[in-house]
Amino acid sequence: MLNILFVTPAFPPFTGGGERYARSLALAIVAAGHRVTVVTSSAQTEADFWQGAPLPPAGETPTLPLTLIRCPLRPLPLGRTGLLAWRKGMVLLSALPGDQSGWLRRMAQAVPPITGLAATLATLPDDFDLVVGFNLSWEHAALAAWQFARQRGRPFVLVPFAHLGEGRHTRMARNATMDHQRHLLADADSVLALTEAEVAGFATWGIVPRRIDVVGSGLDPAPTLTDPAGIVAGYDLQTPFALFIGRVNYDKGAIHAAQAAIALRRQGLPLALALVGRTAADFDKFYSHLSPAARQAVRPLGVVSEEAKHSLLSQASLLLLPSRTDSFGIVLLEAWSHGKPVVGASVGGVGSVISDGQDGLLVPFGDVDALSQAVARLVTDEALNRQLGAQGRAKVQARYTWERVAERVLANFAQLVPAA
Repeated sequence: MLNILFVTPAFPPFTGGGERYARSLALAIVAAGHRVTVVTSSAQTEADFWQGAPLPPAGETPTLPLTLIRCPLRPLPLGRTGLLAWRKGMVLLSALPGDQSGWLRRMAQAVPPITGLAATLATLPDDFDLVVGFNLSWEHAALAAWQFARQRGRPFVLVPFAHLGEGRHTRMARNATMDHQRHLLADADSVLALTEAEVAGFATWGIVPRRIDVVGSGLDPAPTLTDPAGIVAGYDLQTPFALFIGRVNYDKGAIHAAQAAIALRRQGLPLALALVGRTAADFDKFYSHLSPAARQAVRPLGVVSEEAKHSLLSQASLLLLPSRTDSFGIVLLEAWSHGKPVVGASVGGVGSVISDGQDGLLVPFGDVDALSQAVARLVTDEALNRQLGAQGRAKVQARYTWERVAERVLANFAQLVPAA
């Protein structure tokens, strides 16, 4: 039996995909007979990373078959604006000649500003077999995990969730390839990538970890649906409609998806786009300029319950995820589990998970015309729609259960802790 420490910037009820991944992987490892301790922050929403968040009152933490330790978050001066300016300063510092890792590691303690993380780790017993750090873009937690592992003489595993965008000069690539992040990737005893695209992205940057394995992601069990058609009707949606799930912003492709839906309406295809997730300022600005007719094609629903999300998936014609920022895209698995085809951008994790023409369609990021054509094809060709959806469901059952992911992860761990 292994005793494993997870250190992650946030953990459910935080609703991000990386946080869901950490929880589901931890539970799958526990189900396989091992012990897991999770050290994380008190964040419940992304805004807590700059607004701060105290510890939740005693008794409000759900009971899980693992040890969960939370640390509070302090507020940052100037909030989100201050965080973005701080991050830009880190990118500029990393661009200077020489290795700036020492200064950058100090600055990363504000990304996010978890109070007392290192001190909390120092109080833990000395019986962990290995340490796992999560998320290279909010790297305070991963760096603290790495330092703890080195102090205790334990193997360190990194799950980077790397968003490397479309090339070496994109904002996302610079945000994940600063000096201290490159050092963390190179010094880790093992790196767990979600897709082959992530591995290829590291190679593009000349980053060669000691060991890297592609482990993928898994699908959480769906809730029992009692009245999916009624839930969809409650949102005043009629079929056919397409569904987008995720952070509703430009980088996720939400604006392009909305533009495609509007264009198809103008061409006579009576399609609406329902968007599930928190909207960002760039989308809010885009939506505020839409005409009343265009708004009939673009329907932001905000954050919904798991039952509502799966009800929408069960009734939708397809899922759109034309994103350049997803390291994997768990919502793709959720759509496939309902037998729905998907349309995604041909970059990053999404482009690596979807098999073009087999279980979905891929289009270039930002190409609204290609996106419109792909959506129209799946809405009007019912046989193709069913075929791609069925092949996606079979793909999930064969490769993307949490049991399968845990097997791959534990095989990696066994190479680091042979006695176990």
